[in-house]
Amino acid sequence: MEGLKGITRITLSTRESADYRLATSVFIRIIIMGGPRQEEVPWDLFDRCLLPVLFCHAAAVILATLLNLLYISSVSIFTVFLWLLVIVLAGVFFYHNLKVTAAGKGVFITECDSPLGYAAARQLDEMGFTVFAGFKDSGKAQKLKEESSGRLHVLELDVTSEEQIVAAAKYIGLNLPLGATGLWGVINNASWAPFGEVEWVPFKVYKQATDVNLLSVIRITQIFLPLLRKTKGRFINVVSIQGRVASPFKSPYCIVKAGVEAFSECLSLEMRKWGVDVVLVEPGNYTSWSGCTDEELYGQARQMWNEMSEEAKADYGEDYFEQRVLSLRSAIKNQGGDFSAILRTLSDAVSRTFPLPRYTPVTWPEKMQALVADHLPRSVYDILYT
Repeated sequence: MEGLKGITRITLSTRESADYRLATSVFIRIIIMGGPRQEEVPWDLFDRCLLPVLFCHAAAVILATLLNLLYISSVSIFTVFLWLLVIVLAGVFFYHNLKVTAAGKGVFITECDSPLGYAAARQLDEMGFTVFAGFKDSGKAQKLKEESSGRLHVLELDVTSEEQIVAAAKYIGLNLPLGATGLWGVINNASWAPFGEVEWVPFKVYKQATDVNLLSVIRITQIFLPLLRKTKGRFINVVSIQGRVASPFKSPYCIVKAGVEAFSECLSLEMRKWGVDVVLVEPGNYTSWSGCTDEELYGQARQMWNEMSEEAKADYGEDYFEQRVLSLRSAIKNQGGDFSAILRTLSDAVSRTFPLPRYTPVTWPEKMQALVADHLPRSVYDILYT
């Protein structure tokens, strides 16, 4: 490939030098957080049980110490811990597995054009929910309609169009399941993931990413709140682990997903008085890029290069730019297509009587990276991951 002048015919078969392979492998490792793509783990039961287990340990230490000091019993801390653990975990499992009845409950899902949204609509329909699926592509909408039950409704929806959001809310309000007073759930699934280093990305791309990923969530929430307040339902916002863990080359996406997380946490505090749940579903790298085709990737790359200043082009150079684009492509191809853990998490967030405030269907390396980022000094994180 002859510099970026050949970006339209970019291929992985080019550039076989050792330096290029090294640069590519390092960038791929950063992009996918630790090597070859592993299977996502739902983590919901782990997250639900962690605090009760810690509570049991603390209570066992206190109780066993008191019993020994008062000469009531010489029971060991471990024995007390086991008894408490059995009792508490039995209660946690019972609490965790309580589910609502799907019949008579409506769920609205945005961006069902995406593989995840499409699969979520089908699964919730099979579970017995009345699904309202938002589409931009009428062809995919018709296909889903043919594959689903008569309960499923398809709607034309561009999440950046207030007119279409308002029209969707009116339609749903008029077509709720028999006996329903409002809507049970809203899944904000719309996502657009532009890429590029900060200096490369046109400012209009940051604005568009904000419109699609953040402002649409806020506006949909405002418009649909009255319908959910009537049923004490739930907002389920699909974000990303990258809202908490910064990634080079992905600043537009990291920024907006962090914004959705902050918005969701504020909303959760405000909704307590109404009994409305706000749930964050925080997948790993999969949903950020899974729908990105080579054509879209290279189209974004060409647009970025064409709009960069001559000074930036000279400073970064065509070779460096191409390496970044090719490395990102390799990372995308390495992700695979299985999102069953994410899908299970979404269905749990809709159907559990007591959903978790945050679900993290991520891989082991991604979970560990998030824990390090949240709980250890920044210097430790930098040593391990940068």
